Amino acid sequence: MTLKKLLKIIKSRFFIFGVVITLMFSVLGFRLAYLTVEMGEAYYNKAQETKMINVTLRGERGLILDRDGIPLAVNRQSYAVQVDRQWLPAKDEEINEVLRLAVSIIDRNGDKLINNIPIKYGTKVYEDTVPYAVEGLYYDFGTRSLSEHKKRYDKWRKDVRIEVDLPAEEMLKFLRDRYKISEDIPDQVALKIISIRLDLYLNRYRQNEPVMIAEDISASTMAQLETYLDMLPGVQTTTISSRYYPNGTSAQHIIGYVGKITDSNMEAYKSKFGKTLAEAGYNVFSDKYGQDGIEAYAEQWLTGSTKDRHGSLTAEVNALRQVIKVLDEVPPKSGNNVILTIDSRLQRSAENILKEEVTKIREGLPPYSGDRQAPLANSGAIVILDVKTGEILAMASYANSQYPYDLNDFARGITAEEYDRLINDPAKPLYPIAFQGGMEPGSVFKMAVGVAALMEGAVKINETIYDRYRLFNGAPSCWRTTSHGSLNIMDAIKVSCNYYFTTIGYRMGIDPILEWGKKFGLHGPTGLELLQLNGRVDMSYVANPELMKEQETNKARTKIISTLKKDYGLELPKEKLDIVLDFGVNRQYNKLYSYLKDSGLFPDSDAMLDAYYDLVATFDRMERWTAEKDTTRAAMGQSITKVSPLNIARYIAALVNGGKVLETHIVKEIRSPEGEVIKKTEPVVYNQLDIKQEYIDAIKEGMRRVVYQRGGPGGNGSAVSVFSDLDPSITLGGKTGTAETVPNTRERNTAWFALFTPYEDPKVVMVIAIPNGGGSSNATPVARRMIEEYYRLKNEEIHNDLPGSNDITP
Repeated sequence: MTLKKLLKIIKSRFFIFGVVITLMFSVLGFRLAYLTVEMGEAYYNKAQETKMINVTLRGERGLILDRDGIPLAVNRQSYAVQVDRQWLPAKDEEINEVLRLAVSIIDRNGDKLINNIPIKYGTKVYEDTVPYAVEGLYYDFGTRSLSEHKKRYDKWRKDVRIEVDLPAEEMLKFLRDRYKISEDIPDQVALKIISIRLDLYLNRYRQNEPVMIAEDISASTMAQLETYLDMLPGVQTTTISSRYYPNGTSAQHIIGYVGKITDSNMEAYKSKFGKTLAEAGYNVFSDKYGQDGIEAYAEQWLTGSTKDRHGSLTAEVNALRQVIKVLDEVPPKSGNNVILTIDSRLQRSAENILKEEVTKIREGLPPYSGDRQAPLANSGAIVILDVKTGEILAMASYANSQYPYDLNDFARGITAEEYDRLINDPAKPLYPIAFQGGMEPGSVFKMAVGVAALMEGAVKINETIYDRYRLFNGAPSCWRTTSHGSLNIMDAIKVSCNYYFTTIGYRMGIDPILEWGKKFGLHGPTGLELLQLNGRVDMSYVANPELMKEQETNKARTKIISTLKKDYGLELPKEKLDIVLDFGVNRQYNKLYSYLKDSGLFPDSDAMLDAYYDLVATFDRMERWTAEKDTTRAAMGQSITKVSPLNIARYIAALVNGGKVLETHIVKEIRSPEGEVIKKTEPVVYNQLDIKQEYIDAIKEGMRRVVYQRGGPGGNGSAVSVFSDLDPSITLGGKTGTAETVPNTRERNTAWFALFTPYEDPKVVMVIAIPNGGGSSNATPVARRMIEEYYRLKNEEIHNDLPGSNDITP
């Protein structure tokens, strides 16, 4: 059906025309698309009492699909309310009454107004040097930082041309006077009316474009607004294309969400593309923009808002806003579709397994009863990686949050209260632990140390080392109090003997461990697209002396700033603080004393001496690297090494794919709406390792023994009991890991298990990590469930045709 035919059908019906009208048309027989229509220039024909409107048609946003074409982010029709200033009354008082009625109808039906005014009711806590709370009316600019709050407050006043600097209560009075809002209108309603009036003001240079005031409204609200149409000049209902996530509580950290365009979006876009969003074709007041995940990373491909995708429509409408005649039309182009590497079935399975197993671990249910219970376990991660390509097949981050993290809440416009609950939840549901969670890897790091020792000549494959429990005082002990006996590297991996790895680590020293950590991609970026977004850090670290010095210096800096300000009323400029730090970090205490004495910073010598001793105490508490304590701990994956489950998956893949350390990626292809491949992600080798095949074979054999070998030197493999009755057609190599984050506190240990499968010709790597999980014995049952589910899904046949967005219903 063409656009002209559609308009001819609705010509005789009452039709509300405004900023956004959803029109359907067929595109090359591939799928139906929704077009967003924006009001353009208009003129008034008095003779016929009609207006001719030139409107811009915006293409619908592209889809996000999994590797098999299953939709993860689509578009759906929803109702919305907008205000067109061209039809509003002339007087302020009359405008306010129109808006008051519209707001009351929206509120009465439980729908939400787009409320952009930064004045709110309730309690607000501001985080500063001394936190404080405000009761009643307060400003809310989406930050708890006092300095950032002030910056945003000043920008808001400048944008809306408010020269006075007033508390929130007085500002409300000022704005009531500015817009002549009657005293009989309650403050909470007045705030909503003012919000709309300010939005109209901010859009004053787009006189012919209506302003959206509510989205995703109910049919009841829609019907009531239309019933009172004669009393609501300028208020229009319309149908828009809005974002919908069919599985909104799955893969949230990967998919991301869209939202209103923010200042940071505008700054980032201009920095990247050299032009503003408005210059690119966006309506910065009404268009949606990717705010996180793939929605943000792939914005330039997904969007239908840029000028190269615009269409146009010229039509004639009467005073009742009914379409009289279509004069011209150019259909817009929809955004491109993004195909991900993940298998959404595998992703959901990983999420469900994590939720079920972590719950059992926390509650002490079988097989995690008794000493295996870990009552603090509230999160976990599973990563499944293709060893040949670096494609991520699943990457699940689980948090035991009482508040569901649903992408559809963000798409409709999450409230400040809802967002605060998520951001302040101790379980951290918004944190992507699978690819950004820096954790000590524990014993899953030992294969990297083993390769380093073999390559550096610190040990030979069949050389045995007798387990004497602890290498020397200060070094970590073995996890088993009775000796493992004499072990070669395969058996040391099999039983995860700490003594063996602290010995070879101490023989090498930290430099080769760090160097091979870098080679394996454990110290540096992963290449993941999602970590290229603003505010994300794509970096993991292997422990080393310089890193410890840097971290301890930063801690000392923070402590000194706090001590001098709190106890002595001093705020040192950076150059003076750096001098103090330089003397203290290097323990040049005589120079520190002389500097403080001659600085003139203190009122008397007693105050100076007190400050000197406080600073010395801070510097004495700094940890300093020693081979006996820190190199030995680094050799067993502890100390200050911090990696994500994704990092571990990539390094394990390199062990079994011929030494290729691959960049990891989540985007498989970008396709046009017609199916043409615009961009395809090819495997990228971050580093090609040159490791002797006999060394790789020895490491793999050790990982096989972890899962399969009963008896032999050291005893059973550390995961034999869990995998003993596994389907024999499933083969794997694996490694257990327990990272002690708080000394002698089992419930705070991070539980790990890493595996590759099948053993003979590895295709995928799986990594399981459970913070506060108690120990590796709690990660191995999770790994078993996951590998069985992987093969079950792998053996199923899938038949799925790519649907058009119009075929998707919530």
